[in-house]
Amino acid sequence: MTKQSHQVLFWVTVFIFLNLLFGWKWNSFIDSFYFTTMLMPIAVGTSYFFNHKLVPEYLQKGKRIQFFVYTLYTIIISVFLSAIIALVAFIFLSDLKWSNMNPIVGDLFQMGIVIYFITILYSFIRLYNAYIESKAQVSQLEYEGQKNLKKTLIVRSNRNMISIALDDIQYIESLSDYVKIQTLLEVIITKEKISQLELKLPGWFVRVHRSFLINQHKLEAYGHDFVQVKSEKLPLGRKYKKDALTKISLSQVNS
Repeated sequence: MTKQSHQVLFWVTVFIFLNLLFGWKWNSFIDSFYFTTMLMPIAVGTSYFFNHKLVPEYLQKGKRIQFFVYTLYTIIISVFLSAIIALVAFIFLSDLKWSNMNPIVGDLFQMGIVIYFITILYSFIRLYNAYIESKAQVSQLEYEGQKNLKKTLIVRSNRNMISIALDDIQYIESLSDYVKIQTLLEVIITKEKISQLELKLPGWFVRVHRSFLINQHKLEAYGHDFVQVKSEKLPLGRKYKKDALTKISLSQVNS
């Protein structure tokens, strides 16, 4: 499910909840539907403007003063629009006479408070999640950067720890119960899984098949179903084909 689908589902759920809550309180689901339909677009618009305009344009760029000023303006405008809706309700339901005022008019303020509480809570939850995602992305970038600085790969082979220069690795092949690392001068056998080695290696090592991981720097040719590393022609797996060809194409453009 996409983020947009989650947001639509969230607001539809809020809409149904408010209709049921105030429809039960007023004994009129028609009135509840009418006023919820009028107030919800303001709340959704406020939330959208806050999350997709103010946060990325000002808060995330360090413009905190502008962010708080424009947030205040947004709240004032949205409250003003809600007040207009309440005034319209007052005109039509009570004939501008306080003594004739329908209880629904007074409850509109409660509905507005509930909607804005949900909107603010939702916006700050999204803001917090964006902060957590941002920290995770920074951590991932730092981790990838550290991997790219690595010069060697250390594996256990024949009960010894062996250091292999990354530039010497041509490709890695996963066999039944062991992994074969093909270097320029020799073949090194290890019990480590190819998926574990993939996590240790920098970005220029590409998984092209469930059994093969290649060094892009050693790539000489490729087609729709194969890659050629030095003199070895290796299969290009259907599951890994799209990502592998994308990485290979990008590396050739940047080289």
